[in-house]
Amino acid sequence: MTRTSFIRTYQLFCILLLSRLLSLLTLASIGTEQPSSTDYLVSVFFCGLFILFLSIPMLLFLKNYPQMNLVDVAYRVSPIVSKCISVLYAVFFSYFAFVTLSTLKLFVATSVFPNDESTVFVLICLAASCYAATLGLEAIGRASTIALSIFVFSFLFIILIMFDKVRFLNFTPLFLDGVAPSAKFGLRLASITNEIAMILILAPRVKGNKQKMYGWWLFCLLLSILIIFFFTFGGLGDFAVKQLFPVYSMAVLSEFSVFQRFDVLLTGIWILTAFLKISLLFYLQSELLKKSFGEKIKNQYIYGLGVVIFILQFMLRGRFSNYAAITNLTARSIIAFVFLFLIPLCILILDKLKNRKNSTEGESMHA
Repeated sequence: MTRTSFIRTYQLFCILLLSRLLSLLTLASIGTEQPSSTDYLVSVFFCGLFILFLSIPMLLFLKNYPQMNLVDVAYRVSPIVSKCISVLYAVFFSYFAFVTLSTLKLFVATSVFPNDESTVFVLICLAASCYAATLGLEAIGRASTIALSIFVFSFLFIILIMFDKVRFLNFTPLFLDGVAPSAKFGLRLASITNEIAMILILAPRVKGNKQKMYGWWLFCLLLSILIIFFFTFGGLGDFAVKQLFPVYSMAVLSEFSVFQRFDVLLTGIWILTAFLKISLLFYLQSELLKKSFGEKIKNQYIYGLGVVIFILQFMLRGRFSNYAAITNLTARSIIAFVFLFLIPLCILILDKLKNRKNSTEGESMHA
């Protein structure tokens, strides 16, 4: 990976939080069993535990290899292993770019423009994301910092409007259907935390204390989830549980004095956030492929992925069944475990074993 530019930890914080909040706010209630309203709040606790577990190898990388990323450490094990890791994680980020665009397409097609064709929207979004990805990490970092500020202020305004609409009677008894629904939904929230893999790749490009940044990021993320769930289900009750996009439904019903339809404001911000996240995923995919196959064709990796995703979006036109298939909880949990935990842990172990073997051989030669 060419390290010609760097970002600060606060910029990485903004990139990661913006990315994760998008996944939360556009969380659709299809393809999984939904817990009762109060159990959504408890699921945040399980989500935090699952994320911490998945983060263990990444935190070990930050401690032991502060100036190297996953691909660099894999190269110490074997150049072939390094290339395989590059390709695998390029596919991983490409998959999440496809899922992010699919979620945005579903959101636009069902909530914003239900009677219009969304193909043109997808094409425009992909073209803009490809161009933004070619501008590099610094541009994405600066744009994410501004976008997160707008995002937070806008959503705080909606939260304040919803404050007097919260009714504690809207919350169901705790663990109405047992602990399993809360744990299962917490796992679902954790399984979409691809930001852990982003840190594994971007770490050498970030200046500052990355462990401290990650701690603050996780704290802010869990607090944000808790606040959003509290106002969504406290304000809407069972009505929210039955909605395709519960948080969007809360924005639709929020109004203040002569100001109405704050969902329009939030929709624009969500589309901007999705554009930045897809751009980042395209950028990561491109950097990883450059690592394996050279930089001669440079931005063609990005535009090539854009074309592939557009073709897939055009072929998979079903709104609900196809989306539910690609967001299946079992599949997503396995993917998260393999790419966020298992592969990084294996690379760590292999590198330690190789170092130990080299040390043993060196001592034998000196003896």
